[in-house]
Amino acid sequence: MTRLSPDPTETDPARFGPGTNGPREAATRARRRRRAKYLLWSLPVVILLLVVATKLMGPAIVNQPALDRFDSGAYESAGESWTSLIEGDNIVEPYLPWFNRGDSLAAREDYTAAVDDFERALELAPADRACDVRVNLALSWESLGDIYVAGGYFQGAIQLYEQAKAVIAEGEDCDPLEPSGQALAEAGPRVQAKIDQSEQLRDALEQQQGEGPGTQQEQLDQLGQQEQQSEQEKATGDAADRGEEGGQSGYTEKPW
Repeated sequence: MTRLSPDPTETDPARFGPGTNGPREAATRARRRRRAKYLLWSLPVVILLLVVATKLMGPAIVNQPALDRFDSGAYESAGESWTSLIEGDNIVEPYLPWFNRGDSLAAREDYTAAVDDFERALELAPADRACDVRVNLALSWESLGDIYVAGGYFQGAIQLYEQAKAVIAEGEDCDPLEPSGQALAEAGPRVQAKIDQSEQLRDALEQQQGEGPGTQQEQLDQLGQQEQQSEQEKATGDAADRGEEGGQSGYTEKPW
């Protein structure tokens, strides 16, 4: 029987290079290389997951301290925090930073800027939160109207109240049993009453302004008549004085 020699590739350490222990260590190195490749392939996925986790957790980390500052009356500081969320492309609830910053602006009575934020929040809000945003938007328009009334700009106030009325009307699907739906239901008649009152004040002001020039003209006419009468009396007195002095009577002096 012929005896076969051992396969040098299985037994010869030189086959695997210096410092090796044969096939076992070669297999170990091969496994390590495969693991390294798997790690390299999975690295982008891990980075993506970390980014997503940061995006998901970031708003919660920033939002709660901002709410605490808002509750303590630090409206400007709270608004700055929500601005950072707006600029950071919040992907969880994109409407919420706009809504919260609008609240902080309204609390500072900056209703014009608040309207802008609430309108943006309304565009981004899901259907189940749109009514909450709509309430604050309508209240901001109404507050602007109140400011105009206080300044005597009744026609401008009417236009602002009409904006609030339109926002309220578009929320007709809001559940009246929910707080936001109830708030809208109460706001409708209140805003309409303010429109009616502003129209009455506007009409009264226009009537007063219309009567003003006539009254002023009457006063001017009366002053003119008094001045003319005074000049006539003065002329008569001068003529009488000259008659006494010069022996002439019936001299008619021009009134000027």
